[in-house]
Amino acid sequence: MPIAQVCRLMIHLKTAKLARWQIHSLCWSGGLLWVTGAAWLWLHYFGQVKGEFGPETSPFEPWMMRIHGAAMIVALLGSGSLLVVHIWRGWTYRSQRWLGALLGGLIIVLILTGYCLYYVGDEKTRAGASLVHWMLGLAALPVFVLHYRRGRRLRRS
Repeated sequence: MPIAQVCRLMIHLKTAKLARWQIHSLCWSGGLLWVTGAAWLWLHYFGQVKGEFGPETSPFEPWMMRIHGAAMIVALLGSGSLLVVHIWRGWTYRSQRWLGALLGGLIIVLILTGYCLYYVGDEKTRAGASLVHWMLGLAALPVFVLHYRRGRRLRRS
């Protein structure tokens, strides 16, 4: 890729403003993560179907996890791209600092608990990771929306 194209992709190197591709990838993947996570949660606890031998898992539950995992890949790439400029430049905006740090902390804990849910076999650890993961996952959307809106308002002023 020629350097001119790379520079067009990262046009806001002097500010904390995200490039359009970053905004789109983070908003779409984050929204999809939230929707599929909430849908899985609802299906898991309230969406069981009657089977031949009693209640069974909804056939949509595994599909929510597959889509959740695919969206997670895009979200991880988008979150990693924030390390290049956004976080370092954004730290200079005192009004956004605590909210950005909270959002970053939420993302780190969600990544760690998601890893535990996928790779740890101990049921006690998985139960704790699951509870933390879905509680923070649901809470991440309002924190993100607040951070995003405050950032837009800050840019306009």
